[in-house]
Amino acid sequence: MNELKTLSNDNLRVLISQTEDTLAELRAELDLRDARAQERELDNLDQHMESAALNLKSIQDFLHYLIEEARSSRHSS
Repeated sequence: MNELKTLSNDNLRVLISQTEDTLAELRAELDLRDARAQERELDNLDQHMESAALNLKSIQDFLHYLIEEARSSRHSS
């Protein structure tokens, strides 16, 4: 940071401009990566939905099993 004190105002302005340009490029790259990640997730949405449906079916089957077991236990008591 001490070297900043030795820069002229013009050089400091140039450095600020370069830094702002670099920051804009970095933000654009991050936005692009985020957009690509979202696209990949959307492309895989069918798989996610299929997996969720299978998980829901497993839960439903398990609940039906528990209900039948509870009914059987009440009837045999």
